[in-house]
Amino acid sequence: MFFFNSRSKATTLLACLTLSGFLNSATAGPALKLHVPSPDWRDQIIYFLMTDRFEDGNPHNNNQGAGEFNPQKESHYSGGDLAGVKKRLDYIQGLGATAVWITPPVANQWWNGEYGGYHGYWASHFKRLDPHVGTLKEYQALSDALHRKGMYLVQDIVLNHTGDFFRYKNWSPQDPAQGFEFKPTSVPMKAPTQAPFDMNDPRNPVHRAAGIYHWTPDVNNYNDRQQELNFQMSGLDDLNSENPVVRRALRDSYGHWIRQVGVDAFRLDTAVFVPPDAVQDFLYAKDPKHPGMRIVAQQTGRKDFFTFGEGFAIDRAGETKAMRKIEGYVRDGQGKPVMQGMLNFPLYGSLGEVMARGRPTQELGERIRQMMTVHSDPHRMPSFLDNHDVDRFLKGGHEVALRQSLAAIMTLPGIPTLYYGTEQGFKEQRAAMFAAGYGSGGKDHFDTQAPLYLFTQSLAQVRKQHRVFSRGVPTVLRDDAAGAGLATCA
Repeated sequence: MFFFNSRSKATTLLACLTLSGFLNSATAGPALKLHVPSPDWRDQIIYFLMTDRFEDGNPHNNNQGAGEFNPQKESHYSGGDLAGVKKRLDYIQGLGATAVWITPPVANQWWNGEYGGYHGYWASHFKRLDPHVGTLKEYQALSDALHRKGMYLVQDIVLNHTGDFFRYKNWSPQDPAQGFEFKPTSVPMKAPTQAPFDMNDPRNPVHRAAGIYHWTPDVNNYNDRQQELNFQMSGLDDLNSENPVVRRALRDSYGHWIRQVGVDAFRLDTAVFVPPDAVQDFLYAKDPKHPGMRIVAQQTGRKDFFTFGEGFAIDRAGETKAMRKIEGYVRDGQGKPVMQGMLNFPLYGSLGEVMARGRPTQELGERIRQMMTVHSDPHRMPSFLDNHDVDRFLKGGHEVALRQSLAAIMTLPGIPTLYYGTEQGFKEQRAAMFAAGYGSGGKDHFDTQAPLYLFTQSLAQVRKQHRVFSRGVPTVLRDDAAGAGLATCA
């Protein structure tokens, strides 16, 4: 068996609670409420949703006429949008979430010849909204509605790359023009439409001299740090993060969303593919015209703008290499701050191995102890059980194990992050919550009486009632090196 508690008189692990209830929504006023003070992020519960697969609030923006829309296929757009997110805020808040993390809403490449950009990570213009997700007015309306409910807006962002506009055959590091070609079936554009990212052809002397991109092929060895930082990840065109022009343009682009929409936090995609100093520049640069995001946020009244990154790094039992790698994006080698948090992939890995796949509970106990020593601020590391890039917990695990794992992330140090659909028992990674979307089975999935919804709600309520779960230091009471076991109520 595996047990843990926290240094407090408050209630311990919650796996047996069945409380229910809803939070009331505030009434919107006439003026938009875009800029609000930062919360203490340790007290937040984040609901992460894939906008295209969550809810369709405006069917008129679904099909942009380029063959990209087909809800019958996982690879195509399904129709979810920002208006749909706003429509379902009561559902999200009722679950217990206090912040909503949306996938990148920026203008995207819609089709690269093999797959669609419905997910939002293939930018063509970092300062424009993609028409599939809505308008600036609709984005502002979402921000306003969240803030009136006492909730916060987290925007997913990308610094590492644009879309998949070019590729290499027979690449030569001495001549980036050799073997270069544009992807002929890119829709709806052949190159980014925003300067300077539109200078993406190394055969053009002006583009080549500008050095906006690393003219490189795909990574073929993720253990090679130079490839990880400078080569293309999954064919996505790798930006030259060392170039001051690139850095300035990215600061300008993302500062726009803080000022114009009132974004409260960023989640940085593919963070470990960007040098830590580039992330520091993005957050802390003192450029008077294009300052870092922490400065932009302070100018809008946010004293603790939260940026957390993705580092898909999981340690095997007994190892901490991945933990130390992602910690390098919270504090660099000199101890200087980088981001405010990183997604806790090592904890995710250990929870899955122990809870879903039956590994000895000692592996989870060890991970918790390591988490409290390796990481400088584990209470601000978002923790999770599944997301859009990995199989859902229930694809390989059973519901009892999922409940135990939900109890763990709600009580261990970290910011609980819930992936949309987990509360409805989803097994498919990117199925839609709304009836007309991909993989929905032809029905909506917003059942506030679903057993997992009510169970998650009960955990969230108790977490909020007892600050030990967002501030406490856990002590492992017992674990088992010989076999599996589930956490139980103390």
